[in-house]
Amino acid sequence: MVEIVVIGAGPAGVSAAVTAAQAGARVTLIEEYARPGGQYYKQPAESLHARKLPHSLDDNLHHGRELLAGLRHPNIELRCNTLVWNITPDRVLHLYGPGGASRLQAQKVIIASGAYERVVPFPGWTLPGVTTVGAAQLLLKGQGLLVGQKILIAGTGPLLQLAAVQLFDAGAEIAAIVELHSRMEFFSHAAKLFGQWAKIGQGLENQKRLAEGGAPIKFGYAIVRAFGETQVEEGVIVKVDSEGRPVPGSEESLAVDAVCINFGFVPATELTRLAGCEQRFDPNFRSFATATNPECETSVRGVFAVGEVRGIGGVEAALLEGRIAGAAAAQQLGYRADGHDVHKEWQKARAAVEALGAMFAVKPGLFAAMPDDVVVCRCEEVTAGALRDAARAGAHHLNSLKAWNRCGMGRCQGRICGPVAAQIVAAEARVSVEAAGMFTTRIPIKPVPLSVVGAVEEARPAGAAMEDHVGYGKAMVR
Repeated sequence: MVEIVVIGAGPAGVSAAVTAAQAGARVTLIEEYARPGGQYYKQPAESLHARKLPHSLDDNLHHGRELLAGLRHPNIELRCNTLVWNITPDRVLHLYGPGGASRLQAQKVIIASGAYERVVPFPGWTLPGVTTVGAAQLLLKGQGLLVGQKILIAGTGPLLQLAAVQLFDAGAEIAAIVELHSRMEFFSHAAKLFGQWAKIGQGLENQKRLAEGGAPIKFGYAIVRAFGETQVEEGVIVKVDSEGRPVPGSEESLAVDAVCINFGFVPATELTRLAGCEQRFDPNFRSFATATNPECETSVRGVFAVGEVRGIGGVEAALLEGRIAGAAAAQQLGYRADGHDVHKEWQKARAAVEALGAMFAVKPGLFAAMPDDVVVCRCEEVTAGALRDAARAGAHHLNSLKAWNRCGMGRCQGRICGPVAAQIVAAEARVSVEAAGMFTTRIPIKPVPLSVVGAVEEARPAGAAMEDHVGYGKAMVR
């Protein structure tokens, strides 16, 4: 049995692992990808020389190396390229890695599974060259490559301008930064950022840098269409009203070879839900997140949640939550963890993010204006019109959609389409987004060979069923 397992080697997970290890606990840190660091502290490939990266990434890379240096602690075992595809409420983890299938029993589990980027589909969003902003950043940070030479960045949130600076410094031309919210809407929320001088200063510096580079910022606009034969060649933007609905006659076309979109983030709660942890609806970000107590422990004893999975919070909050959970888990095992109280600092970081969440909220008019023929679920090719038809026929919860049109039943299991479908169903059925709910989490949470799932069954008594912990009966593997 392992003392502490940390799932996810992003800022929150690494912070938790290092804190617990320094207290004396034995920690196994499991990371799905080839190197630790997560999206924020993504480190370049070993073959990539640092001078190929823009200077605007220098601080990010430096702080990332400092954090990751803590993983050299002798109490930490790092397992990369390893997927946790199932977890039970009694803290048994099912893994798939370079050595094949395996299981771990942990005394304490800290889940730092991060978040997914929120998208709002539009005609042409499936064209090659249309990506998320985070994907463009990963390509740049990890390989020193640009997603395109003339880039349109659209959505809402501070990430748009930050990514634009990084891409511009790497040699890209920024056709425009298209921000959903207007300047007047920002001013109406300005009081909520009082005291957050560092974030305000960073935002102003990014705007100055972009202005110097000739990159226009279009406030109160949204992307509504992309054109191209074999890849994106043109993006169409339009002015929107306070609800996010297009203003007639305000369309503008931009010649581009890449479109990067981001409308915020959605917590990746699959593992915490499989473990039976209570979820809560976060009104600031219009998404479900994992509920915890002040020590970041969930409703399931011995299971902790840190970082974006317990609510979108940014890197500062993630690092602090990792320290809180790492110390609490170690203390429950009888170790003396660092007694430095970071709760006040954590609350301040969370307050800042909640203010930003209100400032950069997704507008419902974007989904109401989405044409019926736009594909929402790419895996099963389900359109917005099909979702509206299902909602009018009585499918008022996401799980009901599966019987009507298989939405959410593809390879991504609703990670991308789920938040969009919830908005469409809620509007059509006249229920809240919270009431529209989430797709039920299924195992494996990501694709693995059937033999890996079968290996779990082989370890059970003959004839025993493999229970699906989240409802809809049992699944039998033969």
